[in-house]
Amino acid sequence: MAVVKGLIEVASNAVLDVLVRDVAAPEGPARDGWGANVQLLAKPVEVALGGCGAAAAYILGRLGQRVCLNTNLGADSWGQLLSSWLQQAGVEVRPSSFKDTAVHLIQLSPEGKRRSYYYTGEKVIWERSLEGTVPEWYLAAGYGKVDVTDLGELGRVFARMRQRGTQVVFDPGPWFKDRVKAADMLQLWSQVDCLVATEEELQSWHPAGDAQALAAQLLQQGPRQVVVKRGKEGAVCAGEAGVKALPTTPVEGANTVGAGDTFNGRLVFGLCQGEGLEEAVRAALQLATQAVRNGRGVLGALG
Repeated sequence: MAVVKGLIEVASNAVLDVLVRDVAAPEGPARDGWGANVQLLAKPVEVALGGCGAAAAYILGRLGQRVCLNTNLGADSWGQLLSSWLQQAGVEVRPSSFKDTAVHLIQLSPEGKRRSYYYTGEKVIWERSLEGTVPEWYLAAGYGKVDVTDLGELGRVFARMRQRGTQVVFDPGPWFKDRVKAADMLQLWSQVDCLVATEEELQSWHPAGDAQALAAQLLQQGPRQVVVKRGKEGAVCAGEAGVKALPTTPVEGANTVGAGDTFNGRLVFGLCQGEGLEEAVRAALQLATQAVRNGRGVLGALG
């Protein structure tokens, strides 16, 4: 089958993020009934589209890119809500038979410290991405339920995708740590065209002196391009043109939920549109900063 130009397939999870702001630390034991165990909230509870797959696909759809999503959406009411947001963005969601949707409850203290409760839902079936049309680009990302089995499946999918002419972007996230061997993870990276993750995540697999040295060394592992996300410090990108550190504008005291997925979506959009790596990373930083400033995750990234 021939590659479909302009088609991006995204594979990873879908989550309903529920954000509760300005929650003070609980005092005393939990109790039955109404009383001192209840906190009255000054700010409304917010819901947002989360998940490394659904959020990045949403950004791509909103940017006008043709995008297909292989994810773990359930048939429950939460899944229906997430599906409606994705459909409004023009995302083509692969059919699935999952029952329950992942939900992530995030509590933020007045100081911005986070406590969360995460129901991870069901496992993404990576090999479904090999069914049907062949995308020009494939973005896969780790999530809370991955294990050593997923690493093996991703390796087979990446190999098949690249044999067909698809370019692979991979964000392992923090989820594989302590679940797979470092040698196996580095072997997977040899089958990746663009490796993207945070500095902390990448340093856990391949320690290096700083972000620029890390990016340069990871190129030797096989990826053609490496992007190191550094939060409010910006990003570092490495490729044929060398290694470049790119700054961003910090947004102090803001909710950063969805920033990384916004970054990934805009990055792969730029690469698919023919932008150079540095240009795509600069644009990804700008859009991620906009998402943080607007404070609604990916739903607010594009206004």
